[in-house]
Amino acid sequence: MSRTAFRRWRLAVIAAAAATALTAAGALTPALAATGPSMTVNHGSVNIAVPGPHNSLRFYWAVNGTAAWNPETVAGPGTTYSAPSITANGNIVNIAVQGPDHSLQFYWAFDGTTTWHVETVAGPGTTFSAPSITINGNAANISAVEADGTLMFYWAVYGTGTWHAEAVASNVTDAAPSMVATGNAVNIAAAGAGGRLMFYWAYNGTGTWHPETVAGIGTTYTSPSISVNNGGANIAAVSPKGYLRFYWAIYGTGTWHPETVAGEGTIISAPSITANGNAANISAVGAGDQLNFYWAVNGTPTWNAETVAGFGSVR
Repeated sequence: MSRTAFRRWRLAVIAAAAATALTAAGALTPALAATGPSMTVNHGSVNIAVPGPHNSLRFYWAVNGTAAWNPETVAGPGTTYSAPSITANGNIVNIAVQGPDHSLQFYWAFDGTTTWHVETVAGPGTTFSAPSITINGNAANISAVEADGTLMFYWAVYGTGTWHAEAVASNVTDAAPSMVATGNAVNIAAAGAGGRLMFYWAYNGTGTWHPETVAGIGTTYTSPSISVNNGGANIAAVSPKGYLRFYWAIYGTGTWHPETVAGEGTIISAPSITANGNAANISAVGAGDQLNFYWAVNGTPTWNAETVAGFGSVR
């Protein structure tokens, strides 16, 4: 990756992190939770989904290296009641969002078209958090939380419109889960009862979810964010006193290693995490409403801090 490409990639990560800072349903006020965007990259362009006026859903895209953003209306007024989650798969863009009456809605469109197709993943009364979406092979995967604290997983093979539901776990909070796919498995991070940080994984097609406690009671205040890197899973979360924490584990070990990224009182939002080559990258909103970025080389506990935007610049 060239220096220019890396710089643009990192700026995209930072922008996505600012979005995540506003999408932690349950961790922030409903007004803020309802306004956060979600971003992905796709075939040389950047795609953003965000709630629009009157609970509509908007989509914006721009070719890398240009400042020409193209707007589209995905769904009209009265359709969108949470922060969206967006991902891309080949020539298809996919968006999940909490819809009217606590339903779960899925929207997709072919690249280069402005025709958005809608599917109801789960009906009224089912969805009480912002969702998380990822892709795995020829299937779309969505996770969200029900009213009674059940973490749900939904999947459908592309083109079928048939969504399959699985209960992953009970007793999670209504903070938005975070999900990522790797190889033949799906991984979900969620805030559990009593402020625990939980990790769940299942092999594709099995429906058997394996729980792991990443961090115990009273450790997790916000929605977590999960990524994968070099045979392991990485999770970022914020503790009740505003510490930014990083947890990592090698797949199959069940042993989670904690690190403190930033100290007490430094973070006031949910974080966003991603991986790039041999480094982990986290961003979050800090005290004074500034946007912070942290990175560490894999295998080292040394986190490097940067201020992306100063006091009063975000939120």
